[in-house]
Amino acid sequence: MKLIPATDSYPLSAQIYRSNKDVSKNKVLIMNSATAVDKKLYHHYSVYMSEKGYDVITYDYRGIAASRPKKLRGFTTSFLEWGQHDFSGVVDFALREFPGQQLFVFGHSIGGTIIGMTEHCKKISGIINIGAQTAYYKDWDKKQRRKIYFLWHGVLPLITKIVGYFPGKKLGMLEDVPKGVIDQWHQRRLQEDMKEQLEANGIQFFYDAYPNKLLTLGVEDDPIGTEAAIRRIHDSFIQADKQLKVIQLKDVPTNKIGHFGFFSRKFKDTLWKETLHWFDAI
Repeated sequence: MKLIPATDSYPLSAQIYRSNKDVSKNKVLIMNSATAVDKKLYHHYSVYMSEKGYDVITYDYRGIAASRPKKLRGFTTSFLEWGQHDFSGVVDFALREFPGQQLFVFGHSIGGTIIGMTEHCKKISGIINIGAQTAYYKDWDKKQRRKIYFLWHGVLPLITKIVGYFPGKKLGMLEDVPKGVIDQWHQRRLQEDMKEQLEANGIQFFYDAYPNKLLTLGVEDDPIGTEAAIRRIHDSFIQADKQLKVIQLKDVPTNKIGHFGFFSRKFKDTLWKETLHWFDAI
């Protein structure tokens, strides 16, 4: 493990997967995690990409997994800080550690959303986002909308208010999450336009500053990252050379992928290979 400083010097736990010099493509890939997800979820995909010639960086956002303090109660952060400081710091590290290499990002869920929260996005040569959305409930799958809304905007905020953070690990729901992140997602429940909501509070976004390739992926059976949901972030990258694709289960073929399944090793010769070819072509 390695510690990478965020732009405000907060230490982020990271893992570096270095490519073999014999197959190196002089490309570095940053993996931006989903909310409440340990960077370990992306281990097998990162190994795969390093074997194909990419230097890969995975990391935990502040307050998550190995980047959390001993006590989360009272710890303040937000997904804005994850973009403005954490992701920006990892971009700076990648450019220092791998000078002269093209920089790419794979953003999963919130990991794709935060890319446009920093001016550093202009330094990226290509982005793949999967399930990147803004937590607006009307975008979610109609059959599961009420269940997800009750969980995200009822159960999670209530437990977080009582405990001081969301104890995800004890409840078998991924990682513990700082209160500020839960509160910020909760504030998104009725606001259709995330940019408009946050810009009204003085937040600046940089989606329109990104000029390069973007592939936005959705998954047919992802109840959160529906086509309507992922299109919001996709459309924010107004200057990008972009494409949006919803993965159909029958085309893989498989019975289930959902919001997290893409990074399963069973997709090594199908979905992973397609993303490799996309990055290679840039």
